[in-house]
Amino acid sequence: MEKKEYLKMMEEHSSNNTINLFQKVHVTAKRAKSLYELDEPSKASLNHKPTFQAILETNEGKIRVVSKSAEETETTNEDE
Repeated sequence: MEKKEYLKMMEEHSSNNTINLFQKVHVTAKRAKSLYELDEPSKASLNHKPTFQAILETNEGKIRVVSKSAEETETTNEDE
């Protein structure tokens, strides 16, 4: 069954979710800003307005939010 368009904005709550919501909002806002900075023909080719497009991309997994602790762990492991 295909998701209805309005359900793409919804996220299931999970206690296993380790993503910091502030960080997710920050990344989504940065993506929306970069979409707003595109030239007019590029913005016209988007399916939605830049803010909504950024939210959809984040919720659909096209943009990954990487936690700082994971980055620090990877850096520490590479140094060893």
